[in-house]
Amino acid sequence: MATVNVSVSSTLSPAQAWELASNLNRFEEWLTIFGGWKSAVPDDVALGTTVSSMIKVKGFRNVIHWKVTGFDLLRRIEMHGSGRGGVHIALTMTITDNQPGSMFHLQAELSGGLLNGRVGGLVARILESDVRRSVQNLAALPVPARA
Repeated sequence: MATVNVSVSSTLSPAQAWELASNLNRFEEWLTIFGGWKSAVPDDVALGTTVSSMIKVKGFRNVIHWKVTGFDLLRRIEMHGSGRGGVHIALTMTITDNQPGSMFHLQAELSGGLLNGRVGGLVARILESDVRRSVQNLAALPVPARA
């Protein structure tokens, strides 16, 4: 299994950070490995929500079928996904108050198929910079003004 942990601070309030992190329709704006949705995308995320997306890493593409397996409003969202080749991905995004802003923490665990063992460690090292850039992109997104 390969694990990547990234934390990035932001000037966004925890509520603003949550609004961005939990909005599936904005993933393409910040997630560098995101290759598009392959299913309908709900407006709101909740425990049990399922979606499918394309991910792309260094030229490799895979459709991942996701399910929200953990959900704590304004604090944490966990998604588990599986794709071709026995690939499994567990993502946990946590948002904490970091007065005067917030902290995004993303943990990704990759397993299955070739991702177990040495190959998984190599993939984790490759992905760490993509994940860090993604979370930095997320922290820098503008929050839409409320009407």
